[in-house]
Parts: sequence; C-alpha cells; structure tokens
Amino acid sequence: MPGVNRRHSLMSPLRRNLRLCNIEGLYATPIVYLLQPGNFVIAALLPGLFKIPPEMYGLIASLPFWGNFAQAFLMPFVDRLFAAKTASLIFCSLQVVCWGALAVMLPHLPLNDPAESGRWFLLIFACSAAITAVTGVVWTSWVQEWVPWRIRGKYFGMRNRLMQVALIAFLFLVGGLIDPTAVGSVHVFQWLLFGAVALRIVSVYLQHRTRTTSPIVHTDRRAPWREQLTALVRAPGYLWFIGFGAVWGFAAYFFGPFYYVFMYEEIDLTVKNVSHLVILTCIGGALSFPAWGALADRFGNKPVMLFCIIAWQLQNFLWCFLDSTNRNLLYPMWAFGGVMSAGFTLGLFNMQLKLIPAEAKTLAISVNLAVTSLVTAIAPILGGALLGHFLARGFDPLELYHGLFLVQPVVALMGCLLLVRVHEPAAAPLSSVVGAMRNLRTLGAVMGLGFLVNFVFVRPPRKR
Repeated sequence: MPGVNRRHSLMSPLRRNLRLCNIEGLYATPIVYLLQPGNFVIAALLPGLFKIPPEMYGLIASLPFWGNFAQAFLMPFVDRLFAAKTASLIFCSLQVVCWGALAVMLPHLPLNDPAESGRWFLLIFACSAAITAVTGVVWTSWVQEWVPWRIRGKYFGMRNRLMQVALIAFLFLVGGLIDPTAVGSVHVFQWLLFGAVALRIVSVYLQHRTRTTSPIVHTDRRAPWREQLTALVRAPGYLWFIGFGAVWGFAAYFFGPFYYVFMYEEIDLTVKNVSHLVILTCIGGALSFPAWGALADRFGNKPVMLFCIIAWQLQNFLWCFLDSTNRNLLYPMWAFGGVMSAGFTLGLFNMQLKLIPAEAKTLAISVNLAVTSLVTAIAPILGGALLGHFLARGFDPLELYHGLFLVQPVVALMGCLLLVRVHEPAAAPLSSVVGAMRNLRTLGAVMGLGFLVNFVFVRPPRKR
C-alpha cells in the first residue's frame, strides 16, 4: 500500500500514531467483544449449540473476573520483564493463538457430549481470561506513554465513537449469519472466529507499526506501602464504594449470563432478534452519555447513579413476567436499560476517580479490582449451580427463570443502601486511572453495553 505509506510519512509521528491507533481499534473490535463469555454470541454457541449445562456455563462466564483478580499478581512480573509496548504485542498475539486454537477445534468438539466439550471450552476460556486481563492493563499503560494528556479526552472520545460504530456493524453481521438451530451452524461460528482472529492479527501488526517517539515521563512518587494502606483505611467513602461495587457485581452477574439463554430457549428469540436488542442498548447508551455527563457535573455523580440504578432495576422486575406472548416488551426495556445503565456506569467511573486517595491510587485500584472481581466471579457459579439444581429436579423452566430474575433487582436495590453512605468529594483528584474500568467493561458485555469493552475512559483536562 504505497499510497498509505506515503501519506503516513508526511504526517507528524504523533498524528501517524493516533491514526494507526484508531484503525487498530476498528480491527480489534470483533474479538474484543467475543472475549467476554457473558455476551449473546457465546451464549448462542455454548448453551445454545453445544448444550453446555448451567453449572459449567456459569463457571465459564465467571472466568473474566477470575482473570481480573489474577492480573494483580501477574502484573509485577510482566512489568519487570517487558516494556509496555512489547507486553501489549505479546499478549495480543497470545489472544490470536488462543482463539485461533478454538476456531480450529470447534468442528471437532462433540455436540452430543456437553461434558467433554465443556472441559475444552473451560480450558480455552480460562487461558483467554488470564491473557485478556493482562492485555487490557498493558495496552492502556502503553497508550498513555505516548498520547499527550492535553488531547486524551478529545482523542479517546472520538476513538470510542469509532469503536461503537464498528461494534454495531459487527452485531448486525452476527445477527444475520448465526442460526444455532441450522445444519452447519458450527462452521458459521468457526468462520466467525477465524474472521475475528484475522482482524486481530491486523490490529497487532498496526500496534507494531506504532512508534513511541516521545514517551511521556511520569513523575509520580509512590508513598511507602504502609502509608498507602493507612490512607485507604482512612478513606471511609472508598471502603463503602468497594462494598457497593461488590454487591452490584454479584447482583448483575449472579444470573446475568443466563438472560440470553432464557431468551433463546424459553421465549424463542433468534440470535438476530437478540442482536437487535443489544444494538438498541448501545444506541440508547451512546445517545444519553453526554446528557448524563452534564447532569453529573451539575448535581454530582451519586444522585445520578441512584436515580439510574433505581429506575433501571425497577424496570427489571418485568423480566419476572416475560413469556413468548409479551416478548416484544423487551425492545423498549433494552432501550430504556441502555439509557439508565449508561448514566449509572459513567457515574460509577467518575465516582471512583473522586474517591481514590491520590497518594495510594495504584493500591486503591488493585484492592478495588481484586475485591469486586472475586465477589463477581463467584456469582455466576452460584447462579448456574442453582439453575442446574432445580432444572434437574423437574421444576418448570419458565417459572424457575422468573423466580431467579428477582435476584438482580432486589440485591441491586439493597446495595443502594451502601451507595447512600458514600461521601462524594467536590473535586476529582486524579487525572487518569489505568485499569479503573476493567470490571465495568466486563460487566458491560452481559448488560448489553458491549461498546464499553472497547472504551478508554479518560477525564478531559479542566479549562483554566
């Protein structure tokens, strides 16, 4: 491509890097979405096509959070061995290997033996979860080395919009291709995975071409570990915030991965129908983000979060009454849920920026991520075990799903009692937080906010 190379040579190094980073993100979008086992594509593949039982699917769906928990122990070794860009290239390449292996294996896994297939899926998704948890941190760390702070808000805002458009196009494609009930659908999934892997290879190549010509030097000084721990203990708002995050993660993920299974198996929605629901949520969230940001700046993050989560979870009681006769209610429900979840998620991120003590930000992020990931990882395992237990004893599936759908809104609304105890300071002390959105991105896939998986959240600089 000599024309493209010539244009790049005429650009400044920074503009060239920013352009390559945008294009790289577009190519990475499909596999980044598929990496989360709670999304509707993997739900169509595992429980839908391979009939993976609830207990095994709940365990597989929990793996991203185990990966988030484990990365806190892996990152010190990765930081010591590799530069940020090198680490990003290595772990993105390992994603290619992992998912390429899954694509090759897929037609050879037995459709009539869920136990055998489930063990292979568990192994591959476990490797993928560990790799992806590290990938997210090292990629963000590398990009922050060369993207100047003065343009981060504007640049990543534009990049996020591009990723969102790419995701919506991908969801339309998936909805038109996949039919788990059709003959040969295994090969459709296989070629979908091969396509995502091929695009990821291109994104890794574009990362390689991005040159860190003028790295930004960080001069933050870390306080001793004991002083950081003392600062966390003396920040009661932060501790209440961790408690709320753990309760919310449990509520959202206890039965979250099985909402898609319910739609496929109990009310006869197709993958195309579900893809349209997810697209509605993406559009609702994207259109409402600016308004929620303005309201949070005016009234504070906590009142916006409380309003959004209460309205959102009250609506979720409707899941307890859904069946094949009134399933069209899902379209306004998912659009409304996209709007409310966007305000809640944005407030949750900004609240974390305000609550983390500046002198212990690295430790604060690590503790928050470890605690919330551990609780959230346990949730789908318990949910899957409970669903499998009652199904094996002959309970009516529709009534059983309706009963279990009570867990998320009830527990989430109870968690608001913890959120009320959080004191929100007036000003945000941090400029950016690496890894602050890891759990929210992962939860976003199961909540329908798939575009959050690709989002880079950066607070724009204040005007003076």
